[in-house]
Amino acid sequence: MTIGMTVDAEALPHIHDTTDTSSPASSPGGDTQGYTVSDQVESIGGLQRDNYVTETLVDLAGTVGITNFSTAVFTNDASCAVQWPYAVGVPITYGFGMRNGRMHEGTDFVPGAGAQIQTIADGVVRTSTDSGGAFGVTIVIDHVIEGQRVSSRYAHMEYDSRQVEVGDVVRVGQYIGRTGDTGRSFGAHLHFEVLLQGATATDPLPWLERYATC
Repeated sequence: MTIGMTVDAEALPHIHDTTDTSSPASSPGGDTQGYTVSDQVESIGGLQRDNYVTETLVDLAGTVGITNFSTAVFTNDASCAVQWPYAVGVPITYGFGMRNGRMHEGTDFVPGAGAQIQTIADGVVRTSTDSGGAFGVTIVIDHVIEGQRVSSRYAHMEYDSRQVEVGDVVRVGQYIGRTGDTGRSFGAHLHFEVLLQGATATDPLPWLERYATC
C-alpha cells in the first residue's frame, strides 16, 4: 500500500491586532508576507522505511490529520506532562518577535488544514469562541506549571471544530479542535501563544523545548 501526501508550497501569514479580539477582523493592509514551508518537511510516502518508530509516527500523523510531517523542529513525547500542540512533529514558519514593525506574539505551526490540535497540559478552558476577532476561532486554556499560572492560546482554528467550552477541565494531549484559516489569516495554520501569568506573551518555542520533556 502506498500512502501519499501533498505539502502546501506557500501560504500567507496573518497580522494580530490584540487590542480588539471581540469583533470580526478587518482586511489587512500591505503588511502581508509570503512564507514557504521548509524543505525539511518529510513526505509520508518517503518515510516508508524498515523502522518501527518512523512507521508508528507516520501512522499517528495520518490518524490525527497531519499532512505536513517533520521531525526537524520537535518530536512530541506523549508521556510528558507538558506536550507540543501536535501529536507529531510539524513544520514551523513564523516565530515570536517583531515582523513588519509589529510584535508577533506566538509561533505559527503548519501541519496542514484540518490537522487535530491538542492541549499542551492539563488545565481549565478560559476562552472558547468562534468570534475571536483577528484570532478567529480561538481557545485559551489556563494551566498551573511548576506552581505558576501559564495560559496557552490556539488561534485560527476551523469553524465548528471546537471540542471544549469555557470551564471545561482538559487533559494534556486532549483533542480540542482542528487547524484552520479563520480570523486575520491567509493559509491554514495554528497561531500558538504561551502567556505567563495568563497575560504576558513569551516565546513559545524555547518554552516548549524546556517544558515538553520528561
